[in-house]
Amino acid sequence: MRNFADRPFVLKDEGGMLPMTHSLRRAGAATAALFAGLLVVLALSPAATAATAPPDAQSIVSYWKDKKDRLYVEPGSPLTSDQQSAIRDTLKDSKSNVYVAALPDGTVTDPKSYVSGLGKATVQAKGGGQVTVAVLDGTSLYAMSNFGRAGMTDQLSKLAVRNHKDDLTAGIDEFVSRVNLMAEGKRAALDSGPVGGDGGGAGVLVGLGAIALVGGGGYFLYSKNKKKKQAIQDAKDLAAVKQTVEEDVTKFGEEITALDTDVTLAGQGGSNIQEWQQALDSYEKAKTQLAAIQRADQVREVTQTLEDGRYALAVVKAKVNNQPVPERRAPCFFNPQHGPSVRDVRWAPAGGAVRDVPACAADAEAVERGFDPQTREVMVNGERRPYYDAGPAYQPYAYGYYGGFGDIMTGMFIGTMMGSMFHGGWGGYGAGYAEGYSDGGGDFGGGGGDFGGGGGDFGGGGGGGWSDFGGGDFGGGDFGGGGGDW
Repeated sequence: MRNFADRPFVLKDEGGMLPMTHSLRRAGAATAALFAGLLVVLALSPAATAATAPPDAQSIVSYWKDKKDRLYVEPGSPLTSDQQSAIRDTLKDSKSNVYVAALPDGTVTDPKSYVSGLGKATVQAKGGGQVTVAVLDGTSLYAMSNFGRAGMTDQLSKLAVRNHKDDLTAGIDEFVSRVNLMAEGKRAALDSGPVGGDGGGAGVLVGLGAIALVGGGGYFLYSKNKKKKQAIQDAKDLAAVKQTVEEDVTKFGEEITALDTDVTLAGQGGSNIQEWQQALDSYEKAKTQLAAIQRADQVREVTQTLEDGRYALAVVKAKVNNQPVPERRAPCFFNPQHGPSVRDVRWAPAGGAVRDVPACAADAEAVERGFDPQTREVMVNGERRPYYDAGPAYQPYAYGYYGGFGDIMTGMFIGTMMGSMFHGGWGGYGAGYAEGYSDGGGDFGGGGGDFGGGGGDFGGGGGGGWSDFGGGDFGGGDFGGGGGDW
């Protein structure tokens, strides 16, 4: 009699199949389980991929704009509620426009393109203005600005992370402080040690850890004091720049009055000279705009009106004196009160590089003969300085005068306080925001800043290794104002 137990199965003519042995049954069960598991993985893979796909730029920008909240948090981000609150306070208090998107770890596979697109969409939605956008991919930071020299924003992020390796909120706070220092043209933005600043994220030296020691009440007091200090500085800036613009409006009115007799003698009370009415209208408009100013960035509108009016007045002067109508050129660099320039002249600030700047006839001759031009000076901390070295409050002042003449400001202001703040295309003109993100500013040759200093995240870990990612990377600057208020 045959021993069927020694055989895995029986032949068909011997009565059909014999049940498998115990070992074979176990192997079959394992195979089935593996196959079932594979089916589950395949079924879930599309969902997992969809879950980690980064949100589109327009969705994030719409949130920032509609919610008036500069911190966008995607579900799955590792930020705790306390961290989110601290970062929101830092962003709210920032004088410079800094926007952050916090995403789940591993969401962004191409940070260069993603952050660039996000920055471009933000500036377009705001209608211009200085912008810094940062993306937290888990705890890795990638950031770009449309002002500052190329690569600088990346340097700022790496410095902030290095100084606060194990404290993400303190690192973001310092990063924002450094961005504000960069916007003010201060070298302290690149200090190796921890920094704080008046214009946003101030008080890193105090630190969020110290705030935590005194509890919620202490944190409220800290935030309130920061806002109060910011309000005082804003009021001071407004008073200074408003006085400067008021002087410009008054000067323009005096020149109109001085020309009135000549225009009248030209016949028909000047009605035959179209530009005369344009000059008068510009003067009245500038006075109205000046009276409505509530923020320093609004002076841009006034100086733009004055630039229009001064050109009209220059045309009137030419016509009443039977001279050729002047070319529409940028105002005199040394003093926009001098009206339209007549030619470019080679000039250099103290210790700076030589560059071409537009100048009126008198200033051009003075510079070419080795004399000092008649520079427009303003009061800063009790002393008079050239307007181009007067600090960030005067950015919109200059932009209103020169912003409509292409990308001339980049070269004009190199080596000055304003020039240290901006590099690349200027918003709305020349290599403007629309095309400047990949061409007009910065170099995308490396990457963004990973928290952890030289690659790494908050709390340790590897990753990153990016470099040369930063300032000017998505488009070129804008003098402080412009754009929306969100």
